[in-house]
Amino acid sequence: MRDITLQPMPVLADGGRHEGQLILADGQLVAVFTWVTSEETAGGDERAGGWFLEAGFGPCSSLISATPPVLATLNDAVSWVRDRLDHGLTP
Repeated sequence: MRDITLQPMPVLADGGRHEGQLILADGQLVAVFTWVTSEETAGGDERAGGWFLEAGFGPCSSLISATPPVLATLNDAVSWVRDRLDHGLTP
């Protein structure tokens, strides 16, 4: 199992400062997630907000689409990354 670590990092995105998290797998950067409000998510749905994939690298980049995921919790983001690492390209 890979060692997944999170590192808080403010991210300047969409014209403002957002709470961000760098996600590293075995010391390598694989994803950058930022916290977004429901108004900032596509369509402004009823969700309270979530963690938006700003950037993905290695196995996390090959699956990015026009609408990157917005995940409810950081645990969900880590699970998403683990799934990409387990089933995607080897970094």
